Parts: sequence; C-alpha cells; structure tokens
Amino acid sequence: MKNFNEIRFVIRQETFNDLAVRELAYSRAKCICLIQNKRCKKSDCANCPSFKRYFNCYSQMTEYDQERLQNYTAEYYSKFSASPENFMNHKDYCKHYGRMVGIIIGCLAVFCLMFALP
Repeated sequence: MKNFNEIRFVIRQETFNDLAVRELAYSRAKCICLIQNKRCKKSDCANCPSFKRYFNCYSQMTEYDQERLQNYTAEYYSKFSASPENFMNHKDYCKHYGRMVGIIIGCLAVFCLMFALP
C-alpha cells in the first residue's frame, strides 16, 4: 500500500522568467528564419499577431532581460540557420532538392560516359 502522506520537493534550476525569456527568443528566432527564407515578408510583421505579442513582452522587459533575449535569439538563430530547408516554402524546397538531384544525375552521367568511351 502506498503512503500518500509523503512530501515532495520540486527544485527547478531556472525561474519562470528565465524560461519565458528563452521561449520568447525561440519564437523570435523562428520568425527571423521565416523572413530570411521568404516564408513571411518583413512588411507583414506589423500585422502579425506573433510579432505583436513579442513586441508587447519585449517592451515590458528590463534591459537585462532584453540583453539575455537577444543573446538567446542569436543562439537559436544559429541553430535554425544550420537547416534552412526547414523554413523554405514548398516551391523553394522543391527547387533546392531538384538542383541537388540534377547535380547527382549529372555527375553519374559524366562518370558513366568516362568509362563507356574507349
């Protein structure tokens, strides 16, 4: 039988504010990547609900938290930039992989022709 009178302590190594700053930086870095890969337009940010919420949160932060937010955003952006295909629209994604397939087929054709000719 279980003892339901036990006491449990939950210890977090970060505050809610730390978590909020990191999550806000994560979403901002995603937005920057979407703009960079032309899934969103920079001119649309003024009407975007995500950007409005971001800006409201950012304007209420202390300067210290704003600096941390910028550092976290840069960190997440560098991780997201390593895989730009995750943020491409479908048309650009198809072009990107179409080029890669074309290069592979071209290399194979050249390789086959080199050994086919006497």
